[in-house]
Amino acid sequence: MNSKNSRLILYAVLLVLLPAAAIAHGISEGDQQTMLDGNYLQYAWLGANHMLTGYDHLLFIFGVIFFLTSFRGILKYITAFTLGHSITLILATLLGISANYYLIDAVIALSVCYKGFENLNGFNKYLGRPSPNLMFVIFGFGLMHGFGLSTRLQQLPLGDQGLVLRILSFNVGVEIGQVLALAVMVAVIAGWRRARSFDRFASLANQGLIAAGVLLFMFQLHGYGHSINLNLFGFNQAALAQSSSPQGEASETLRKALASYDQAFVERDILALWDLFSDDIVLYEQGTQDVGRDDALNKHLGPDLKAFQYMEADFTDVRILETGSAAIRTRQFAIKGKLPDRYFGAQGLETQNWILQAGSWKLAHMHWSFPGR
Repeated sequence: MNSKNSRLILYAVLLVLLPAAAIAHGISEGDQQTMLDGNYLQYAWLGANHMLTGYDHLLFIFGVIFFLTSFRGILKYITAFTLGHSITLILATLLGISANYYLIDAVIALSVCYKGFENLNGFNKYLGRPSPNLMFVIFGFGLMHGFGLSTRLQQLPLGDQGLVLRILSFNVGVEIGQVLALAVMVAVIAGWRRARSFDRFASLANQGLIAAGVLLFMFQLHGYGHSINLNLFGFNQAALAQSSSPQGEASETLRKALASYDQAFVERDILALWDLFSDDIVLYEQGTQDVGRDDALNKHLGPDLKAFQYMEADFTDVRILETGSAAIRTRQFAIKGKLPDRYFGAQGLETQNWILQAGSWKLAHMHWSFPGR
């Protein structure tokens, strides 16, 4: 089989497998429930499982060890990677430092591209310069990979009691999964290196790393684009971005109304929400529409909120457009909590339309969208 046909087959396989890989890399609903109720051993098991299904992490490790032939060399570079991702996984989770996980995973995808490019001697061939210090590069990418693991872990209601031990248990599981994956990779590559085909296909394998990284990068950017889509209700996104302001710059009366809504929502205070909703409010969520305050609170939002035994809500990228007697607020949200029979977690975009009635701000229209559902 010639190299051209080999490349075509490789790229076809990547196109088939990587979309599933990108979707699969996350924490399933069943695992989320285990994380909520499980003991430390279950946290370790979930950490190992997450690493073994973390295709971007595995591809990067594959690139790191591809041309390493000594145990000492493998240990040195994998230790640098392990230290990096352990630091950010533990500290970012403990300190509540997070970011849009699509963007973090996009950077992780670029780390896969980087390692394939470096393995192909791309810096010397195409840039006319030696590669940067590999130890520092791997440690730096390890920090980013750990931040990616942390953003996933922070989607769960971890609580405060035993938080440190739960995070450490998850991290131990991640390292166990990494060792298992590494053992298989080292054995396969060592065996392959003895075959004549290794030299012939080594270049193709690293080209495949670059192609895989590019595809993963595109998938993550696609997800990020959906997560920040502001083009709802026919409003022009560019105009909204130019006219909107941070929440702190809204008028005093509007700011108080928005703060009251946020407090009532998190505390599941239905009476307070009733006072803030207009009589003819329209609430729209993924194909379900409620019209009127009674319909929204007594049939949909109210029962949903009351069902939570525990709930946390986090709002980011808040934008407000206020024009006299009307206002629009858009923001990304992440809600997580415990229902009687299961764990619940959701992320998406919320858009609210507020109107000024008799001197008081009332919520007239609310839309929730969940990218990827």
